[in-house]
Amino acid sequence: MANTVKRTALALASCALAISAHAQSSVTLYGTVDAGLIYSTNQQTTHADGSTSGHANWQLGGGNLVPSRWGLTGSEDIGGGTSVNFTLENSFFSQNGALLQGGTLFNRNAWVGVANSRYGTLTLGRQYDPFSDDLGAYVSSNNWATLYGSHFGDVDNLNEAFNFNNSIKYVSPSFGGFTIGGLFSFGGVAGNFSQNRGWSLAANYANGPISLSAGYLELRNPLQAALGGESGYIGDFSCSNPNASYCELQNAQRISIFGAGGSYAFDKVSVALSYTHTRLSQSLYFADAARPEGADVSFDIAELNTSWQYSPALQFGFAYIFNDAHPDGGSSTRLHQINLGAVYSLSKRTAIYAVAIGQKSSGAGLGIDATSGATQNLAQIPNLVNSDTDKQLAVIAGIRHNF
Repeated sequence: MANTVKRTALALASCALAISAHAQSSVTLYGTVDAGLIYSTNQQTTHADGSTSGHANWQLGGGNLVPSRWGLTGSEDIGGGTSVNFTLENSFFSQNGALLQGGTLFNRNAWVGVANSRYGTLTLGRQYDPFSDDLGAYVSSNNWATLYGSHFGDVDNLNEAFNFNNSIKYVSPSFGGFTIGGLFSFGGVAGNFSQNRGWSLAANYANGPISLSAGYLELRNPLQAALGGESGYIGDFSCSNPNASYCELQNAQRISIFGAGGSYAFDKVSVALSYTHTRLSQSLYFADAARPEGADVSFDIAELNTSWQYSPALQFGFAYIFNDAHPDGGSSTRLHQINLGAVYSLSKRTAIYAVAIGQKSSGAGLGIDATSGATQNLAQIPNLVNSDTDKQLAVIAGIRHNF
């Protein structure tokens, strides 16, 4: 009888421990489906004789306000203020169901790590870097202006055109509102430690209505290391047009980015400023017989982003973006971009949006005429085919649902 009672007590204790362990861990399925209609002007078309013309275009786009995605995230409390966490997340095109980057199941996030309230968070895998996380919070494209309202080609990665493979990331706990973060990405190439290697550092201060951030990002061979290579390019520059083919800008030996920004909330109105300096070393976009190794090019980009929470459900936004692109040994190209938008929340999970984006290019021009080799001003609203002129306009309207 005593042995029976003892076995029963042990079984009950084991069951209680199992229930307790189950209660301390969780896995959540989450995601977003976003789709909308896009109208744009002057999309360049190349004819059989090599001449070009611009035409308006209507198209259905997905992942506009935020990327269409689904993911799994989980956490297990292992005691002492420490938890083990993971996230697996994939982006897809909601207009046709295709993966954003063919052949990559979890193209946004695939990481596991440990978090402690006193010592911070350490994660390993495929993930976004602290510089892009912190500075990206200030730009309109990550808040209300859709991905088409990002900086030219998202060359400074504030809209997170790329993330880092084979990486280790650390983010500190908050010290009076101050946090620091760092990431190192192993290139994974035997005999060449520097190839495809990347790293990032960032510092952030948040206290009440004010937030400030600064940081640095560097990545070797960005086209191959993070943007999918020639065949699977996932960046914002157009690769479809032989006369502009801006994607070759990022076919460079190295990309290095410095940036700083901040925001302040005035009751219902918030104002954010950001500045980035991006340098592409030996970009093959500028390669020719005289310099087959290509040339360096830098981008100085500033954005003023304002939003007005007119009511709990309705938000209006205005942003102005200035971009000065300067190839070494060449003249500057200046791009001016204005974003206007509104987002209306139908519920806590569902919102409708409408955004208008206009861009004007001036100066020397970064587009290259395929017949003459001369540079020309060809505007390009991010993620759309470049314009046939120095101007382009786009209007986007759609719906976003979170689950």
